[in-house]
This record gives sequence, structure tokens and C-alpha cells, in this order.
Amino acid sequence: MLRVRDLHTYYGRAHILQGVSFSIAAGEVLVLIGRNGAGKTTTMKSLIGLVRPASGEIQFGDLDISRAETYRIARAGLGYVPEERRIFTDLTVMQNLEVGERPPRDGRPAWTPDRLFALFPNLGEMRGRLGGRMSGGEQQMLAIARTLMGNPRLVLLDEPSEGLAPVIVEQMAHAILALKREGVTVLLAEQNLHFATRVGDRAAVIETGKIVWTGDIVELAREGGRFLGV
Repeated sequence: MLRVRDLHTYYGRAHILQGVSFSIAAGEVLVLIGRNGAGKTTTMKSLIGLVRPASGEIQFGDLDISRAETYRIARAGLGYVPEERRIFTDLTVMQNLEVGERPPRDGRPAWTPDRLFALFPNLGEMRGRLGGRMSGGEQQMLAIARTLMGNPRLVLLDEPSEGLAPVIVEQMAHAILALKREGVTVLLAEQNLHFATRVGDRAAVIETGKIVWTGDIVELAREGGRFLGV
């Protein structure tokens, strides 16, 4: 589904990503795990085209998206949920979902508001509520739901558990597991080791812009945890 090879990305003269390589199979949840400042968000932004990599290859299915514009990458089926959520605070839940709606892909069942309310019951109870009057956890759910309305083939989730109450983090874990059962491919950027091992299939540990360890999720707590200081 996605293959990243020797990706180098700079901010000015700062060399942030230094040869990042990994791949994701269709229907898999790959956790990109690392501490703050390790390069997780820059990796996400490089994949979706918000930051232009200096070199390297990004293969999304049959497409080379290494130098593609963000809107073309999104049209190809790559969805992105940024850490900042960026919902429309002056629109209701339903209006936010309508903004994200795109046609279904590859003959798969389309995501609809009803299906998303089954995935996120909290949202179903506040269809007419403005985004700006929702809690952080509710806004995170809405950001994911709005992205799914675009019927993406692969979803980039940037730290969805960050700053959320434990009960909301648990709901988020259930939602990601449900997405996996639906066959949605997910790249999840995280620093929460417990959350990562709950939802992931495989993990790649990133440290100072380099992938320093990859392995099955069952090995992460034993091997990958030493890079996170846990």
C-alpha cells in the first residue's frame, strides 16, 4: 500500500528526516513511535505533501507521490488527521462531515454519517453541535470521522491520543481497531507505548529523524521501549 524509501526532509538548513524508510501492507496498522521531536509529524507532512522532501521516494499503491501536490495525494486516497485536528469550529458536526465527503473508492462501501456515528457514538449525540463547543476528545473523533468521509485507502493519524483523558483514549483505541476490521490501512504516529501496542500490527521506532528499529508489535514493549525510556 505504501513504501517510503530513503526520505530526507529539511526545515531550512535543519536536516530533520535522515533517510527514513518503511512500508505498510494493505489493511495493516503501522505505528511510527518516538519521542517528541523525533520526526514523526515531519514524516506525516512529507507523505501528504505539506512539506516537500529534498530526496527519497514515496510510493502509494501504483503512484509515485514523492513530489505530488497535497490535493492530488488526497484525491489518490491518502487521508490525514493532523495533531492539531483543524476541524471547522464554526460548523456543526454534520456540516464538518459534509465538507469531507468524497465518492467511494474501489467498490468499497462508502463511509456515511450513520456508519461513523456507530464508530463514534459520542458524535451521534451531538450532530448539531458546533465544533468549537466540543471537548478535545470529541474534536479528535470528529477530525477522524471527517477524514473517513473522504473514503481514504490509507489514513495518517498524528498522535490521536495526545492530551486526551484515559476513557477517551480507550474509545480511540476501539475505533482504530474497528477501522482495521473494516480493512482501512493506518499509519499511526504515537509516543504512548501502551496505546501503540493495543492497536498496532507492526512498529517502526524513529529517533532524531532515523528509523532505528522495526518489528512486530508484540516485540515493541521489550525491544522498542528502550528507545522511549520506558
